[in-house]
Amino acid sequence: MRPLSRPARTAGWLVVVASGWTLAAVLLGVIGTRTAVPAWSLWPCTVLAVLTGAAACAVASATSGGAGSVFWRQFGYAVTLIAAGTVSQAVDTQRSLGDVMAFTPITGLLFLASVAVGVHALVRVPGARRTWRGTLALFLDIAIVAVAAGLVLARALTVMPVPLPTGALATAVQVIVLGGAGAAVVAVVKVGMSGTGAVHGPALWILSPVGTLGPISLVVAPAVQQWPHLNATVVVLPLFAVMLTVSAFSQVRANVAGSPVARAVSGERRRGISAIPYVAVLATSIMLIVAILDLGYLPAGFAAGAVSLIVLVVVRQHVALSDNVLLLDRLADKARHDGLTGLPNRRFFTDLLNSGRHAASGTVAVCDLDNFAALNDRLGDASGDAVLRQAGERIVRTAGEGALVARLTGDEFGVLLPAGHPLAAGDLLAEALLRAFQEPLPADGHDLLVTVTAGVAAGSGDTVADLLRRAELALQAAQRVGADRYQRHTAALDTSARDSARMAAALRRGLDTGEFRLVYQPIVELPHGIIRGVEALVRWHPASGGPESGGPASGGPASGGPVSPAEFIPVAEQTGLIIDLGAWILDTACADAAAWHARWGADAPPVSINVSARQLLDPDLPGLVAAALSRYGLEPPGITLEITETAVFAGGPALDTVRALRKIGVGIALDDFGTGHSSLTLLRTCPVTTLKVDKSFIDELNGSPQQEAIAASLRGIADTLGLRAVAEGVETQDQADRLHALGYRYAQGYHFARPAPAAEIDLALAPAA
Repeated sequence: MRPLSRPARTAGWLVVVASGWTLAAVLLGVIGTRTAVPAWSLWPCTVLAVLTGAAACAVASATSGGAGSVFWRQFGYAVTLIAAGTVSQAVDTQRSLGDVMAFTPITGLLFLASVAVGVHALVRVPGARRTWRGTLALFLDIAIVAVAAGLVLARALTVMPVPLPTGALATAVQVIVLGGAGAAVVAVVKVGMSGTGAVHGPALWILSPVGTLGPISLVVAPAVQQWPHLNATVVVLPLFAVMLTVSAFSQVRANVAGSPVARAVSGERRRGISAIPYVAVLATSIMLIVAILDLGYLPAGFAAGAVSLIVLVVVRQHVALSDNVLLLDRLADKARHDGLTGLPNRRFFTDLLNSGRHAASGTVAVCDLDNFAALNDRLGDASGDAVLRQAGERIVRTAGEGALVARLTGDEFGVLLPAGHPLAAGDLLAEALLRAFQEPLPADGHDLLVTVTAGVAAGSGDTVADLLRRAELALQAAQRVGADRYQRHTAALDTSARDSARMAAALRRGLDTGEFRLVYQPIVELPHGIIRGVEALVRWHPASGGPESGGPASGGPASGGPVSPAEFIPVAEQTGLIIDLGAWILDTACADAAAWHARWGADAPPVSINVSARQLLDPDLPGLVAAALSRYGLEPPGITLEITETAVFAGGPALDTVRALRKIGVGIALDDFGTGHSSLTLLRTCPVTTLKVDKSFIDELNGSPQQEAIAASLRGIADTLGLRAVAEGVETQDQADRLHALGYRYAQGYHFARPAPAAEIDLALAPAA
């Protein structure tokens, strides 16, 4: 347990002292009923106990701040007035022995002043900030509790009359009792219904029973009249002092533990229904029933109070129901709008499309911010959010009046144009969107050039509800071509989508049933063509065809015939199946490499394995490669992973994955080098070990001097950086000879060998062994 601070220890000792005075008063009181004790013997204990409570208020005030400090200081003043009134009553009692309750006007004024100061301190405690509707509801709750408490107290005073003759003194006692009870009501309302940030809530809860001490004293006074040393005041005030010191101790502990305001703010988030008004109404109902059973009728005053209570409850319920309707409207609005941009969200957008209100004609565009993920990673979430807000505003301005603009997903926006809109015809909407984003976006202190890619679809009649799907299909087609462009939906895209879906299903089935094979194309050393490596290439031979299995009748792979990687690899990329397919390729290639190493030793060829852009975004890839190497007992340099320039051009997670792979020790080959983005920059940032010069630079060798100059320059760059250069796509002996003359030592292509199964690679390696 954390040790108490000095103020908390002081407050704790004051609780002990007040409890000690109370215990002393109890002992003296009990002893006085058995034997004679001085009539004044309990008064010093009572006064000292109350003064101990005043000291506890001072400690709580000193450790609080702002309104909390003011409350405890003012409440301490009230307690000091109680102590003064107690001293005055003690003198009055000693002068008038035998009176049940001796009060002079001075004593009454001191007690009345203490009640006034205490109630003022409670009322001044600031509550939680509310709207005008919340404030109205709070006042109604307070009125309900006040009327209920007034009825109950009135009945209590009727049943338990003041043990004094009628007159000003009896009235003063009634006012004191009602004032104390009112203070308790205020404390309960402050904590239970309005909340408070300045004063610790549990501290006020501990104080709230103080209001019952007044009515209790009226019951106690006649019961202790037979003993001169006992008095209602000396019975109830020590208990008041104990409750007060415990309440102050709770406040001090809360002060030294942390900010009360911070705790109040966090507490305000816990919304709930206050049970206090309902408890007050229940207590009043029980009291009224008891009064009727006792009297046989309901007095007019109680009947008027009951009617008032019913009216207040009805009005309060009406306010609650109105609040609930407003809250439901706000929740519905939030559920249909995006919190960041304020635009309608995907649900609102699709509901409007599905409602049929645009069935006559409609145009939908879906646009995506190009390379937004990389921009967000580079500039941070705050700038990314600013870009999204600015982009939404620009799209709204571009679409113009009558258009509905929604944020569909992270950086994807949708536009719905009704029939007759100026931009609904042809490609006007898509062209306007692309043109609008040619100007930089001012976002979070940056001027950022963020382009968009868009897909557009138009429809009429009962097909309009499908517009969003078609527009997103067109967007995907545009993104496959590149950024900053648009695509209009065509029937061919639907056909392609259906074929891709069938192809994806067939791919999944092929992976599960073992329809894939690996073949290897040798990488040779010039000029003699000795095998110095192999590249693993995947081939798919579906076992069956037909509509059910994705055969020719359904646009899928032909029965029993191979499917070109150019057809199934893009589908695997789009569907994510490339992850599972890539894992199978890696495992199979490592198994074949291990077999060659076991058979040929140092002459076994290193194996190159292609890794797609989608695989590089998988954070589990480095672990997968390390596990495969360990499983087959391969050294990392025996495996090279081939990547494309476009896969790592944007940096980010893909480049991080490549660096993690290089740390394992495997080689990294940059495939199709020279055809991607910013190749020379990549050589500086990407840990490459091999450059594979694209076939396009090899095809025209022995043709133009410019082509040979480029091929020679690429080889020179590789040599300078200490990288191995491999010429791809060599198809003739003349190309091989010229490459050798230009300094190339490694080449690959149909001139040397076509891709072949592992067994044929074994046969090709045998002479070299």
